[in-house]
Order: sequence, then structure tokens, then C-alpha cells
Amino acid sequence: MASNSVNDLEKASIEEIEVSKRSDQRSPIQLTSEQYERLLRYPAYIPLAKNLGNPTPLGMITFILVQAPTAFIQMGWGNTTVAANTALFGTYYMVGGLGLIIAGVMEWLVGNTFPCVAFITFGGNWLSIGALLDPAHEIASTFPGGTSSPDYNKALIFYFAFWTFLTIVYFLTSLRINVALAWYLLGNIFQYQLANGLNAAAYGELGNGNIPLANALAKAGGAFEFVVVCVATYQFVALMFESVDMPFKLPLGDLSNVLTKKTKLS
Repeated sequence: MASNSVNDLEKASIEEIEVSKRSDQRSPIQLTSEQYERLLRYPAYIPLAKNLGNPTPLGMITFILVQAPTAFIQMGWGNTTVAANTALFGTYYMVGGLGLIIAGVMEWLVGNTFPCVAFITFGGNWLSIGALLDPAHEIASTFPGGTSSPDYNKALIFYFAFWTFLTIVYFLTSLRINVALAWYLLGNIFQYQLANGLNAAAYGELGNGNIPLANALAKAGGAFEFVVVCVATYQFVALMFESVDMPFKLPLGDLSNVLTKKTKLS
């Protein structure tokens, strides 16, 4: 009887082990061809920003350093005239152009498409303005009447008018940006597109020969640019404080939940 009991216990133990093994065996996961393609096409996300740092403050401070003096001149501070922009050509090339493009490339490296496109296009804008106004290129001299030529000024109105459209697109896109860049692009770009619209109107009035109205519109455009500089400076300081882990934070606002993500809708 004792041996039978032992045998029964051994058999029961063996059966329990086999049952547990069978229960541990999971059925293979079946993937569709579309899921396989998605796995192969999109690599695993690696947060490079943790290793490379946040390039957004670089783009913002280079924008501020070139936009601020331009706005001051455009508003006529210190009895300056538009001719004072000549002293800023180096800033347009090396800070506004080169600095913003470098920041845009760094945003591309960490996988931030929108800031990449925004910084690089703004950088290209400053390079183009520098080349346009630089006497070494003599662009205005190719037109009869120079900078007072209707063709010269109406070509510029087309350029700034399309920049107004572009900044509206950036404004709408910024509604899905989270915290750091959201406020800058939500508030600043909205006002920047107003400045571009006024600048476009100013060049249009120059083309029509209405110099007093053109100067008034240019001054109004500079005022909007100054507002942009103030908000951008606040944003830059907030990002720099965050980069060194200050014990306090400047409030920025979070727009990440304003619009539902496409992935959630699907």
C-alpha cells in the first residue's frame, strides 16, 4: 500500500509538471503583412535629445539676437533709419542665418521635424535678407531707381506675403507642440505673421511711391517684431533655467492636449 501511495504521488507530480509546462506554452503571435512592413520600416525610437541636449534654446537665442536690433531700427529707436541695417549684415549672415540653420539641423538629428523646418526656414530668411541688402551684391542697383523701383518692391511684397502664409501654417502646427516650443510658436509666430503682413504692405506702398505710409507700416511691423522678441526672450530664459535643473520653473503653458492626436483618433 505504501509503495502504491508513493507511485500515485510521483504520477500526480509528473502530471502536474506536464500540465504547468503546457500552460506555460503560449501560442505564437500572428502578425499581418502590414504589421511586418511597419516593423521593418520604422526603427525603434531612441531619444537622442537625452544624449545630445536640447537645441531649441540655441535656435531661439540666435533668432532673438538678430530680430531685436532689426525691430529697434525698424521702429526708429535712437533716431535710426533703415540705412542702419547695413551694420547688421554680419549678424544676418553669421547669427540669424548660420545659427538658426545649425539649430535646425540639430533638431533634425534628435527627430524634431517641425522645429527643424521652422528654424531652417527662418535661418534661410535671414540669409536672404542679408544678401538682398548687402551692397556687395548690388541687387537693388540692377533696377532703375534702385530701392525705389516698383519692380524691386513688388517682388519683395510677394516674398513677405508668402511668409505670412507660412507663419500661419506654423501657428496652426504649433497647436500640437508640447510646452517648450508651443508658446513660442503659438504666440510669437502669430504676431510675426502680422509683422510680415505689414512689411509686405510697406514694400507695396514703396512700389506705389507712397513713402510716408510705407514708413508708418514698417514702423508698425517693427513694433510687432518687438513683441515677438519679448515673448521669445521669456521662453529662452525658461528653457535655460530648465536645462540646468533650477529649483523653480517659469510657467510656459501646455498645448499638447488642445487637439486630439491622430493616433488616438484611429
